[in-house]
Amino acid sequence: MKVSCRKCILDEDFPRISFDSQGICNYCHSYEENDTKFQLTEHNTRNFFKIIDTVKDAGKSNEYDCILGVSGGRDSTYCLYLLKKWGLRPLAVHFDNNMDSKIAAENIKNACSKLDIDLHTFVVNWDEFKDLQRAFLFASVPSVDMPTDHAFVTTLYREAFERNIKYIFNGASFRTEGPIPPEWSLHGDERFILDIHKKFGSIPLKEFPLRKFSELLKYRLWGLKIILPLFHLSYRHAEIMPILEEKLGWKYYGGHHFESIFTRWAFAYYLPEKFGIDKRVSDYSTLVRSGQLTRKEAQEHMTEVIYSAQQEREDRRYIMNKLELLQDDMEKIMGSPRKSNFSYQHYSKFRRGMNAFGGPRYI
Repeated sequence: MKVSCRKCILDEDFPRISFDSQGICNYCHSYEENDTKFQLTEHNTRNFFKIIDTVKDAGKSNEYDCILGVSGGRDSTYCLYLLKKWGLRPLAVHFDNNMDSKIAAENIKNACSKLDIDLHTFVVNWDEFKDLQRAFLFASVPSVDMPTDHAFVTTLYREAFERNIKYIFNGASFRTEGPIPPEWSLHGDERFILDIHKKFGSIPLKEFPLRKFSELLKYRLWGLKIILPLFHLSYRHAEIMPILEEKLGWKYYGGHHFESIFTRWAFAYYLPEKFGIDKRVSDYSTLVRSGQLTRKEAQEHMTEVIYSAQQEREDRRYIMNKLELLQDDMEKIMGSPRKSNFSYQHYSKFRRGMNAFGGPRYI
């Protein structure tokens, strides 16, 4: 019988997990550290809103005082709502990789329209992105969504720098989203991206938004900062979803990261079928830690079917058409030997840490 955490639902198969003498995992302890650091006290709330005032003052001479990346998802939409409520003047930035679901596109349009917020959509060079996304599929790695993640973040940094906006808001929340270990996703590692593209790509990446350490260092020295508002506030899904639905006409799309057709297929089918990875276990464990689910409820949710065979077939056809994949290609992708993210060149843990140090400061 597998050893499981006595508090959350992670077990011994989760990457880099360990248990203390009481059977509590290291991820639960990390959560407790964050919960202590970002306690929801009046003092901490006052300090956070001093940061908001600083953003307003710094952006007085600009058309926008901050930037927020939007996907049509719950977190970024709620952040957009909060920024407007706090009297900020955000620019919403969306990264278009031709994979948005209809619901996500409508969510972005409705939110920006109702909140009277300008939207800038960056449309990626499709030939290059298609070639890189195909390369990641043929590389047979879990980190299959890396091209979009990397390009979206790079786009936000560059947009901020070009517009002289030193504050980017980010909708991440340690109270609702679980940690993703590097075995599942090597975030921000351009060496990893370039090696996979070298091995499986076919055209040069001339316009793809690839960021290197020198660029990250430039942003650090310039003073770019990332603000995580949901770290500083009470954020519970059951409380905020009615607000989004009522005030912004927002619609739920069925699952975490299901706002994208590609990530919906990748997270709900490709990763579980090929690698035995179900990212829900990390998110549900976090919801247990934050008191939004009981342990029993989380275990029950893990048995629910949230992705039908019909939806998978439709998504697969869409992705194959977009990426110009044949049926034989898809069979090869699903049937080829599994590779680790570390099967390809990548930066060491120290260098990845240097990338984080060289990049924007998080608040």
